[in-house]
Amino acid sequence: MDLFVAFGVFLACVACCMVMGLPQFLALLVGLVCFFLVGMHRGHRAADLVQMTLTGMKTSVKVLRILVLIGLLTALWRAGGTVAFFVWGGAQLITPRTFILVAFLLPALFSLAFGSSFGVVGTAGVILMAIARSGGADLTVTAGAIISGIYVGERLSPASSSAALTAAVSGAEQRAFQHEMWRTTPLPMALSLAVYGVLSILCPIRQVDSHIIEALESGFQLSWVTLLPAAAVLLLPWLKISAFLSITVSCVLAAICALFVQGMDLGELLLACLVGYQTAQPGLADIMAGGGLSSMINVVLTVVLSCAYSGIFNGTGLLDPVTDRVGHLVDRVGLFPVHILLSFGCCGLFCNQAVGIVMGAQLMEGEYRRRGLDSMELAVNLGNSVLNLAGLVPWAISASVPLTTLGVGASALPLAVYLYLVSLCWWACLVWKEKKRKKAAAL
Repeated sequence: MDLFVAFGVFLACVACCMVMGLPQFLALLVGLVCFFLVGMHRGHRAADLVQMTLTGMKTSVKVLRILVLIGLLTALWRAGGTVAFFVWGGAQLITPRTFILVAFLLPALFSLAFGSSFGVVGTAGVILMAIARSGGADLTVTAGAIISGIYVGERLSPASSSAALTAAVSGAEQRAFQHEMWRTTPLPMALSLAVYGVLSILCPIRQVDSHIIEALESGFQLSWVTLLPAAAVLLLPWLKISAFLSITVSCVLAAICALFVQGMDLGELLLACLVGYQTAQPGLADIMAGGGLSSMINVVLTVVLSCAYSGIFNGTGLLDPVTDRVGHLVDRVGLFPVHILLSFGCCGLFCNQAVGIVMGAQLMEGEYRRRGLDSMELAVNLGNSVLNLAGLVPWAISASVPLTTLGVGASALPLAVYLYLVSLCWWACLVWKEKKRKKAAAL
């Protein structure tokens, strides 16, 4: 009964934060206190519970290093002109019958380098929607294509905090994990390109407004040199260089671009790294501003608190009854279908992708041990489920923030086909492998 009360209070706080527009980490903090008290009520010493909490938090250390760099990266790429060049270059490719396809491809390419779905939707996404509105394109279809694109980097980018968290909580090495993610991407990517290619023909844009392109050209020095920070993030991991070092190199290159290509003062650049990039350029202030270490505070606290939950639940066994039920369900329908159910369930209840990742790993890792499967298989199944499916829950922040930023309703989510094609294609692949295995065993 005490556990149900704790969950009830926690979910009520989540709902209050959603309604009042408060940061989700506040609800996570209240929930952590509730579960701490449940542990004490069940006979655990406060000192032991504190140790469990700290043990869980240690899981987030590797992720926190990446998050700090991502905060710097999001400001430096804006200041250095990398973001502007991406958007400007993509806008050059738009024709009436390619607009929807570009609305998917530009955010996809941008997210591969940038790693942040929210950062991409707040820049490239906003600009593409402005072009769609001025040109008479279908806004729902456009938004669906953009949301698909911004999530491509969630699984694949070395700068993705979600990928780093998935690798950390499952015990896998991030570079190896993301290599596996690349292997599972071609089929859903090809199908998505086909869908958006057809939609581009069926839903053409009538005209392309050049005002935003002109604003970018007047506000930034759009040199090819500004692509070097993106090249570092995209190419260095393939040379077996760690995500941390790759992002560090990218930050250094972006800082050089900001100072010597864009002509920023050093003091102005350092301030941007702390509180985010700002510009007074007409037409760009709302689109290009943002990033910096301050922008990562909510994310850092959410990740740390989510990992703290893992420590409490592991140490106290509070979720053992739920884990047993999950095990029975796995026996009936299989591992990956349960991952899909948990993805929607956890993200629907807690409205948060990070909590969905941690809870998914927490509830499923015992099944992997029982079946003799390694941590990489857990990481791959998490990566092919919750990382993208979180974006399909309308009230979860993974979906509500992009929808609000783009100014559309939940009707755009069914058109974000890449988000569910990743899971469906991987599920089909697993079914095919199992049939092949059984056929070989029967011979």
